[in-house]
Amino acid sequence: MAELKDGSFPEGRSDAPPPIGQSPSGAPLHSSARGVSPGRVDEIQGEILHVYDGIEEADNELPNWWLWTFYGAIVFSVFYWFAYHEFESVPLPGEAYAIELQQRSGGEVSEELLVAMAGNPDAVSAGQALYATNCAICHKERGEGNIGPNLTDEFWIRGGGPIQIHDTIANGSLQAGMPAWSGPLGAEKVQQLTAFVLSIRDTNVAGKEPQGERWVPGGAASDGAPTDAPEAVPSEAPTEAAPTEAQAPDVAPEAAPTEAPSEEPAPTGALGEEAAPNEDALGG
Repeated sequence: MAELKDGSFPEGRSDAPPPIGQSPSGAPLHSSARGVSPGRVDEIQGEILHVYDGIEEADNELPNWWLWTFYGAIVFSVFYWFAYHEFESVPLPGEAYAIELQQRSGGEVSEELLVAMAGNPDAVSAGQALYATNCAICHKERGEGNIGPNLTDEFWIRGGGPIQIHDTIANGSLQAGMPAWSGPLGAEKVQQLTAFVLSIRDTNVAGKEPQGERWVPGGAASDGAPTDAPEAVPSEAPTEAAPTEAQAPDVAPEAAPTEAPSEEPAPTGALGEEAAPNEDALGG
C-alpha cells in the first residue's frame, strides 16, 4: 500500500484504509439512521457498549434466578465435599443403598446385597480386616494363595459367584481343611468378608497356580457343572464295560455242564469202588 511521507494516502486510492469512524463498506460505524450508538440502552439486550459495522455488543445482565442458582451450586458443592468425603459424616449413595438392602433383607443373603456391599468402602474395609486376621495365613495378604487357592484369578473350586463365595466362607470345606466361619464370625461379618473377596476377584495377583474351573460371570456352566463333568466321563465307561464282563460268567457255566457229564462217571465209579471197603470197615 502506497503511503506518503507525511503518513497520509493518496486520494482516490482503493487500497486506502477507511476513515476513522467509518466501516470498510463506507457506512458509518455509528449509524444515526438506525439509531445505533454506544451508550444506548436496549430493552432486551441492555446497554450497548460497542458497535462495529452494524454489529452491536451489549452488556447483558443474567437473570437473577440464574445467578442465585449458580451461587447456590457453589455453596452446595463445598458442603457436599466436606460432608461426604472430608468428614464422611453422610454415607455416599452406594453405601446408603447397601445399608438399606441389609436392613430390608432381614438376614437373607442375596446376590444383589453382596454386590452392593462389595461397592461399599466401609464394608470392604471391615472385610479386609477380618481377612487379615483369619484368612491371610492360608491365602496370603493379597489373596494370591498359599495353602489355600488364589482368590484373585478367574478359577474357582466351588464357584466364583457372590452366593457361592458366601456359602464357601460360611459353611467351609472340611475336605480342603477350611473351617466354617458362620459360627465364629456371625452372619454380618461373613457378608463383609465376602464383600472383600469380591473386591479382589479377577485382580490377577501373581501367586499360586490356578485351581478349579474357570468361572464366567453369568455363565450357566459356572454354577457347578464344570466340576461334575470330569466325574461323568469315567462313570459312563464302567457301565458300558460291565455288560461285557457280566456276560463272560454266563457263558462259562453253560460250557461247564457240557464237559462235566463226561468226566463225572469215572470219579463216581472210583468212589463207588472205594466206598465198599469203607462201609465194610465201618460195619466191622
